[in-house]
Amino acid sequence: MRLVEIGLKELNALVGKAADLSMEAFDTALQAIKDKNREEKRLKVKELVKELRKLREEIDELSLEIIARYQPVASELRRVKAAIELGYAFLRFGRYSYDALAAFSRAEKLGIECDSKKFDEMAPIVKGMMQDAIKSIKELDVILALKVISKDDEVDQLYHKYLTEIMTSYDSVACAVVEALAIKFLERAADHSVHVAAQTVFVVEGKMPE
Repeated sequence: MRLVEIGLKELNALVGKAADLSMEAFDTALQAIKDKNREEKRLKVKELVKELRKLREEIDELSLEIIARYQPVASELRRVKAAIELGYAFLRFGRYSYDALAAFSRAEKLGIECDSKKFDEMAPIVKGMMQDAIKSIKELDVILALKVISKDDEVDQLYHKYLTEIMTSYDSVACAVVEALAIKFLERAADHSVHVAAQTVFVVEGKMPE
């Protein structure tokens, strides 16, 4: 096995670990919001985000080392470039999970109980996009990647629909702010799912999807 292949294998392992941690952060945040066990779980998600930040740094460092030491050919270089993008995307998955949970937790600490109905309805759609995007990059499945990309408009429309409903029907200003923030973080996670899926297309076909 060539040295560059050994480096790429190690890089793939780091990316895979970051992907798994990002989904753990997301699942933990979702369950905490649903169970109203928010402050305790917020600290756990915060630790996961710290791990994701460290992994991103390791991915960036190893990527630069592979480029500097092994002079990868075009197809290998695409994998390295994608790894750098993925390290950032998975960190954002974790961060958006934390921020959504923190919004509800902050209200809870102030003695304000906010409904999470719209967040709960939107979250499974976004989670499916995240899972499919991760599966597409792990398996280099372009068809699945394009499926994720095609859902972007659906999530955007849902976000704007819910945002309008929050602005026009919530009696509590505090809860309107909390859920508006929370669904915005979901919408951003969906955007990053599309970005992850686009990296699959880039690695396989050598170009970004249109």
